[in-house]
Order: sequence, then structure tokens, then C-alpha cells
Amino acid sequence: MTTQADAASTPSADDLVDKLRAVVIEVLKLEIPPQELAGNTNLYELGLESLNVVVLLSALEKAFDIVIDVEDLSADLFGRWDDLVAFVRGKVDAR
Repeated sequence: MTTQADAASTPSADDLVDKLRAVVIEVLKLEIPPQELAGNTNLYELGLESLNVVVLLSALEKAFDIVIDVEDLSADLFGRWDDLVAFVRGKVDAR
């Protein structure tokens, strides 16, 4: 059963995407409009590399109050923007 407190702490789909865009743009130090992070956008092509993956994962955990386990990780996670959104949404919903 979802309580009012749970509903209030779970962001709407639009809020989640906006917050996720802000985190990614900050971590990757991107100078692009947030709306460019959409659909098939590949984060590796925007500068994501092994050194900042750890920083991004930590920022996602903090921003969304989630835990990302090693078992959750794959190279495909950052291959498409929509995949990252779905992953974070799943983690938030599972809290």
C-alpha cells in the first residue's frame, strides 16, 4: 500500500527525467540544453568514460536515494538515454 509520504517522495516521470538530466549534465560538465538528453542519446558519445562513471553512479544514488549494486551495471546502461531513465525509475519505484 502506498502512503501519502511514499507518493510525495516518488518523483513524477517528468520530474525524474528533469532531475536525471540535471545530474548527468553536472557530472559530465555538459554545455547542452537538457532536452538533448533524450531517446537514443548515447552518454559515451557525450564524454562518459570509466573515470566519471563512478562519479555519475554516486551522484545518482545521492540524488534519487537509491542503491546501485555491481550486479546492476552493464555497458548498455549508458548506451541509450531511455535505458538509463528506465533503470533509475525502476530503482526509485523499488525503494
